[in-house]
Amino acid sequence: MRDGTERDTFIERLLGHPGIRSGYASLVAHVALLIALALAMIPGEIQDRPRPILITMADVADRDPGSAAGDATADLAAVDIAAAANQAAIGPPVPAPEVTLVQPDPPMVPVANDAPAVSLPLDDHAATIRVASRPAAAVPAQTASHAPPGASSGEADRILRAFAGRRGPERGSSLASHGGSAASEAAVERGLAWLARHQAADGSWRFDLSGCQCDGACRDPGTVSSTTAATGIALLPFLGAGHTHVEGAYRETVTRGIYYLMSRMQPTPRGGDLSEGTMYGHGVATLALAETLGMTRDQALVRYVRDAVRFIETAQDLHGGGWRYLPGQPGDTTVTGWQLAAVKSAGLAGIPVPSPTIDGVCRFLDRVQVRRGEAYGYQSPQSRPCTSAIGLLCRLYTGWPDEAAIDRGLAALAKTGPASDAVYLNFYLSQALLQRDHPAWPKWNTRNRDQLVARQASIGHEAGSWFFADPDTAPGGRVAHTALAVLTLEVYYRLLPIYRPEAVTAGW
Repeated sequence: MRDGTERDTFIERLLGHPGIRSGYASLVAHVALLIALALAMIPGEIQDRPRPILITMADVADRDPGSAAGDATADLAAVDIAAAANQAAIGPPVPAPEVTLVQPDPPMVPVANDAPAVSLPLDDHAATIRVASRPAAAVPAQTASHAPPGASSGEADRILRAFAGRRGPERGSSLASHGGSAASEAAVERGLAWLARHQAADGSWRFDLSGCQCDGACRDPGTVSSTTAATGIALLPFLGAGHTHVEGAYRETVTRGIYYLMSRMQPTPRGGDLSEGTMYGHGVATLALAETLGMTRDQALVRYVRDAVRFIETAQDLHGGGWRYLPGQPGDTTVTGWQLAAVKSAGLAGIPVPSPTIDGVCRFLDRVQVRRGEAYGYQSPQSRPCTSAIGLLCRLYTGWPDEAAIDRGLAALAKTGPASDAVYLNFYLSQALLQRDHPAWPKWNTRNRDQLVARQASIGHEAGSWFFADPDTAPGGRVAHTALAVLTLEVYYRLLPIYRPEAVTAGW
């Protein structure tokens, strides 16, 4: 047997052989050549990608408003709307912005941080609202060039016009002509700031206020467990004020919320399920996605909205025509109202809605109406204030021809004025009265608007939020009540485009 020295000498001779060395050199050269060829095959830029949902976490205040990446805030040439700095899940909570009205010419409403100030007259009855505007930035090219598949250029323009009232001078003129005020706009901004501070780290909202920075600092949490319902209802006020995932001072907040809803959709043979156990959640979440699609025409949302609408269609009670908590259950008026709002907004955003779905809603409303359609019950014919307001608004959505019955029903509901705690009733009644341009609207709105502003919390972590002793919405807690109050104060310009009378005949 050879000793270790002999083995070492043999190995050294082997490695030193010219043939072995040339083999190593050839191997290294071929590997290097293969790597170079592989790198050359990688394209420098990927073309024709659909525009994704943006999930950048950049600080809005650090963007260059004149750059393509910072075009978000520049399009808000708006009415006291550029919001408090977006604080959701980034940094410590901040108090809601203080809004002071002063008399100099013209009176200004200061808003938070670097948001542009807006001139608003102190006189609520002034004919116009003077808006200090910034040049509107163009929608990013990839978004602006896309419409839902099959939509003509005229259809795409109609979609954009349908949601145009949420931004710029049109928002200011709508606010003035329909009964808004500087104080109501300031309350909207404080409400948005509170909602942003109570977004969870994963982009959702929770009715029980878990997962956010609140840590028990706010009272009156809700009990409903559906995170899609909470996230959808919290997103709607941001969308109503013109903030989306591609523009606005709350761009990151909305992006995270939309991304969360998309991630929660469950594919089923019936369509995309966003319910998390209740069709309330599915309807509200679908409405938020549909509004976002209508406002941005982001192709990444088309499939989600289409699948969510299909789930609504297949979940409808085929006999009675309504919806309830679970697919196929005999319907109730409140759940049916949310599903109809969702499919109506989806139709206005370019997603087709089959006529049998709307025919079923009309059949359901016929079943629960009393006094020939002046009032509506929950699941049976009776007269209840909240369900009557929902039923009358649904009649407007579906283009019901008996306008006299609608007006009589609205007059009966408005006669006693807005109840101070009935936030759900007032949310629906404000929409129906304004859409009908009802004679009761000016007086009713003034009382409802001013009592909402007066009831907004102004102290501590709750500042900017609302909570009401409303049994209809108690399970939603402070998150739901704040969202509904802000939406009610946005009614003067916010589109659910279905708020506009001409939208009744469009979108189906």
